[in-house]
Amino acid sequence: MNKLRLMCVALLAMLGHLSYSQSLTVSGVVSDESGVPLPGTAVVVAGTTNGTQTDFDGNYTISDVASGATLTFSYIGYVTQQVAVNGRSTINVTLLEDTAQLDEVVVVGYGAQKKEAVTGAVSTVTTEEITALPVAGFTEAIQGRMPGVQITNNGSPGSDPIVRIRGIGSITFSPNPLYVVDGYPVGSLSDFDNNDILSISVLKDASAAAIYGSRAANGVVIVTTKKGRATGDLEVNYHGYSGFAQDTKRLDLLNREEYLEFGRMLLTNGDAAFPSRWSNMNEPVYAGASQTYAQTDVDYQDAFFKTGITNQHHLSVRGGSEKSQIYGSFGYFKQEGIVVGTQYDRYNLRLNSDHQIGRGLELGQTLTVSTAYRKNEQDPGGRTPIQNLIRSIPYIPIYDPTLPGGYRAPDGSDGTDPVNPLKQALLDQSTNRGVRIFGTAYAQLNFSESLSYRFTAGVDWRQDTAKQIFPIYFDGFAGNTTADISETNTTFSGNYFSNQLNFNKSFGDHNLDAVAVAERQDNKITALGVQGERSSNDIVVLGGADNATITSGSLNEDTLYSFLTRVNYDYAGRYLLSASIRRDGSSKFADGYKWGTFPGVSAGWNIAEEPFMSGLTKLSELKIRASWGQVGFEGVSSYASQAGIQSNTTYIWGNTEATGTYYDQLANPLLEWEITEMTNVGLDVGLYNNRLQFSAEWYERSTDNLILQAPNIPSLGFTQSTVANLGAMENWGLEFQGVYYNNPDREFQWNIAANISMYRNNISALSTPGATIFAGANQDFGGTDITRTAVGDPIQSFYGWRVDGIFQSEAEIAQYDALDGDPSTSYQSNAAPGDLIFKDLDGDFEITDNDREVIGSFIPDFTYGLNFEAEYKNFFGSMFWSGVQGNDIYNALQVTRQGGLRLFNSDVAVLDAWTPTNTDTDIPRMVNGDPNKNTRTSDRFIEDGSYLRLQNLKIGYNIPVDNLDLFGKNTVKKAQIYFSATNLLTFTKYDGYDPEIGTRNNNTLTLGVDYGQYPRPRTILAGIQLGF
Repeated sequence: MNKLRLMCVALLAMLGHLSYSQSLTVSGVVSDESGVPLPGTAVVVAGTTNGTQTDFDGNYTISDVASGATLTFSYIGYVTQQVAVNGRSTINVTLLEDTAQLDEVVVVGYGAQKKEAVTGAVSTVTTEEITALPVAGFTEAIQGRMPGVQITNNGSPGSDPIVRIRGIGSITFSPNPLYVVDGYPVGSLSDFDNNDILSISVLKDASAAAIYGSRAANGVVIVTTKKGRATGDLEVNYHGYSGFAQDTKRLDLLNREEYLEFGRMLLTNGDAAFPSRWSNMNEPVYAGASQTYAQTDVDYQDAFFKTGITNQHHLSVRGGSEKSQIYGSFGYFKQEGIVVGTQYDRYNLRLNSDHQIGRGLELGQTLTVSTAYRKNEQDPGGRTPIQNLIRSIPYIPIYDPTLPGGYRAPDGSDGTDPVNPLKQALLDQSTNRGVRIFGTAYAQLNFSESLSYRFTAGVDWRQDTAKQIFPIYFDGFAGNTTADISETNTTFSGNYFSNQLNFNKSFGDHNLDAVAVAERQDNKITALGVQGERSSNDIVVLGGADNATITSGSLNEDTLYSFLTRVNYDYAGRYLLSASIRRDGSSKFADGYKWGTFPGVSAGWNIAEEPFMSGLTKLSELKIRASWGQVGFEGVSSYASQAGIQSNTTYIWGNTEATGTYYDQLANPLLEWEITEMTNVGLDVGLYNNRLQFSAEWYERSTDNLILQAPNIPSLGFTQSTVANLGAMENWGLEFQGVYYNNPDREFQWNIAANISMYRNNISALSTPGATIFAGANQDFGGTDITRTAVGDPIQSFYGWRVDGIFQSEAEIAQYDALDGDPSTSYQSNAAPGDLIFKDLDGDFEITDNDREVIGSFIPDFTYGLNFEAEYKNFFGSMFWSGVQGNDIYNALQVTRQGGLRLFNSDVAVLDAWTPTNTDTDIPRMVNGDPNKNTRTSDRFIEDGSYLRLQNLKIGYNIPVDNLDLFGKNTVKKAQIYFSATNLLTFTKYDGYDPEIGTRNNNTLTLGVDYGQYPRPRTILAGIQLGF
């Protein structure tokens, strides 16, 4: 018995010792995939309340951990991970980003909100999405990714895109939104490097945008740049790529023999003589040349388009401590165009820092310096380079070394006079060189955890020099006898000052967030134009001119004062309310109309947070929201409400010309803001911990007080129209967006996102009943207006005649002439067999301007985007599609290609034009001078502009950093290589170079009219990203 008792005591002692030995202290480091420590990560023993957090360096230590316990590691924005202890005392953990939770915090005006608390219409894009596409500007990177945001890009290097948020906001002014960078409202983002952007938020409805008041009618794009991170170590990252761009399509133009056949048909039908050159085609193309005109067959497209090289290098450093964080970068981007003579170069330098001074003071700044150089395509005489390209005569050589300048064009013996497009692109020069300094600085006083005050000051200084040089040349037909140079130097200087008071506090389940702001923004623009000439071609700067004279000068200054407040309230995260009001005062308007008030209110109900929904465990989000608000637009010039003064020398005093001054524009002291009222209703649904998300929006926006140009009665003596509030316009639309992320625990990771949106537009009022606004007329493209803006129609609808077939005989023409019973009139004057028949819409049996109607619209039925991303082990890839459906394009370039107006080169389709022996065709006869005006604006030139485009295809490989120890152990934190193709495939029925048609010369009323704009290229790139 004693032995048994002794054995039991020993066993109990051993068990106690074993139990004691299994209670461990575990420590380690928690970091992300790049090896960056994650301070504040929660570390908890599963099933207990025993837990801790990682420190500043990601280190943790937790005691009293059973040997067989499981540790849970959680961090916002990352996948929660559980790790079995298995008797270990050191456990290092790498957390993976939780893609479904990355947009937890949304940047809104003057602050940020958790996504579940947002009640307005806000779309966001992260830095990963922005840099996924290797492109020059962020707008091209986000094209098609957000519903309700339509972006139309131009292929010309360095050109700004057209950005439209929820339809059209103004008839007279640019549709582009307000851009806000690090809190500073600015006009353009073309000088910024995509790699420096942390996130982008687009405020689409009035409740979200009303906080920016008078400039938010077209929406607001908020850009937040990258900041330092309290990692302790300094991160160094490099991103570079190189590749090439090419044109995606060539037109089928006439060769030499086809051109001569076409020319004989054109001139014969017009009773015109053949050019004398045609009887001397065996002559050499220039003195001493071995090649004759009969042997010359130039492919101008092949000479005009080229392969352009694209390069980018971006180096950044990032780091800091708990007290100070810093981010700095240097970037270089170079893009050669696919058209000869076009190019864009940009250098960027950025420095951002944040500092904690004591317990109650924070200081920080952002600074970017950029320089840009752009070689532009020429657009002289109202003709685009592509129009001149199509017109070029195939038997005329591009170069002629016997002529000054070395370029050749047709002369009088050729019966035509198109400009040599290569001479335009390579001999003439049109460049822009700019410098920009943009920065902000802030000081924040934290009075308590709930109350703080922030003062922000900003500066935006830009200088641009636009230079044009036209050397001495003679191309056989036209030329310059002096070398001409002109420069316009424009300087913009802006200042911004903001005082912001923030209050944020929770009272049990009641959460209150309030902000009050008083700010001022000043803008000043000076411009000076100078022109000179020289008798030789060695002129490169204006200082080398023999007689430089000032040709223009201007000064514009304006100031905007603003006061605003916003209050956000929620109860237990279930019931949400937000209200804001802004008061803006602008120097652009006269006394009594300087100030405008812009309110906004929104509400939301997080139904998924209700206790009665707790049983629906798969439902993670169900929110309905609604908003209403008013925003404004003050895009007029600084002195639009004042009378305009002009001077000239047309008055004769004695026998000499005298300089006189006169009023050329009537003042309008009643001019005021354009006011847009918006209503929005939205639904957000999330399932499976937001792995599956869906949102839907309906909106309506109506704009009153539209600012238009009102013509004056001639007897008043004013030569310029008066700016006045004369119109109203409505937009409404629907937006849908969905995204799915697969289970993050699986080795094969993928996600898919899709969006679709549509809007409708209607003009509800103009200056007077029956008033119309016409635009787009150009003598080279038929000579008649192409668009009309009128009450009851969408803005700038395509407007023209309807084609009803082709006259087949004189007898058929006589039948139409006899419809009215009056032998003295004709249905269609100057018509002949082979000419188009136009519909008589007003029933007077005569084709006049009154027989025009709306024949199409540039507004699509809907736009859409589809993005797929996948990752398996170290391989990754993405595929992004975007599309536009149901929009019309007015193909004005077809007038050049198939119009037969004059003896220019054309499309091969003209060989199928109507003749007495070729009557089964829809192409009218070719006749010099076009007496029947077959090229007038008509549905003949309306084409379906729908397209589906593979915007980007990207595949890559993450090189295991363990294989890169040659740089030093643990030196390389990230190594990635990838291949990317942009604009790889386009499916469309459109017959032009590119269905993505914007506008020409920034004309807001010719969207969707193809005059031969620069087409988008296909770009193939290889890139590398390194992190140290």
